[in-house]
Amino acid sequence: MQKVFILLLTILLLPAFYQAQKWKRQRKEYSFGLGATNFLGDLGGRNQVGTDGFMDFEIKATRYAASLGYRYQIGKDWFVKGNFIYARVSGNDNLTEEPARARRQLHFRSEILELSVQLEYMLIKQKSGHLYRLRGVRGKKWFRFEVYLLAGIGGIWYDPKSERDGEWKRLAPLNTEGQGLEGGPGDYSGFTAVIPYGIGIRRNLSGGARSRHFGSWSISLELTLRKTFSDYLDDVSTDYYLGGSDAITAAYGEDAGYFHDPSGLYNDDRFKVPQQRGDKTDKDAYMLGIISINYKPARRRRNLPKF
Repeated sequence: MQKVFILLLTILLLPAFYQAQKWKRQRKEYSFGLGATNFLGDLGGRNQVGTDGFMDFEIKATRYAASLGYRYQIGKDWFVKGNFIYARVSGNDNLTEEPARARRQLHFRSEILELSVQLEYMLIKQKSGHLYRLRGVRGKKWFRFEVYLLAGIGGIWYDPKSERDGEWKRLAPLNTEGQGLEGGPGDYSGFTAVIPYGIGIRRNLSGGARSRHFGSWSISLELTLRKTFSDYLDDVSTDYYLGGSDAITAAYGEDAGYFHDPSGLYNDDRFKVPQQRGDKTDKDAYMLGIISINYKPARRRRNLPKF
């Protein structure tokens, strides 16, 4: 009797155990994505004082991005993903009507290379659905999707540039805020940490028995805000140098003096107190929207007969 009871209990619990362990069968996933960026910092933005928040979004400053990713499932509802991202961000004061920002006449663009890792938590689980769409058959819907939250940490390399006479010049070596001069700020390195966070949604493109043998495909969309620990993605952070563009030109050349102040309002030393060029209390950030194609390879069946 005891053996019969154990057998019945095993039969009853086996399906639940199988479902609980099903996620372990295909845990690895590779992805390639394309998308768009939008810079949130001192330059450009909406008709308001600059900020690193969503309210400073300016669609005309949207640029492009591409990503490669490796995703691994570490729990029933948890995933970890590594990213390599190439992106371009830009900002231009001629896109805003806010007087102080528009008067500066500054602009920039920068390439960004990002390495990051993110942790994902699934809010809405994927529905496996029926293998075939059968009319009149009730059950789980054929449409399969998941929604997840994500947050992580990483590092980026950036290199702001600005255009003069049709040529884009690197700004960091020009010391446009008087770096290296008496009373000027320190140099910036071009490397900084980044914290990505946001939300993602994905839909299966394949499933059923074929996915177990040949792998499965899905498409996903991630919308994230990426906060940095630098205020120099746009080469603007503190004040105009008290000595004016003339002092910077004398130290670093004509291009340095020009990009310090294209407006010509601060080209000499007539100001006795620093005049604001940027806002060092707000670090730069950028938004990223990526549409990815994801491939989850089938699990290899080892030590099993080939029939």
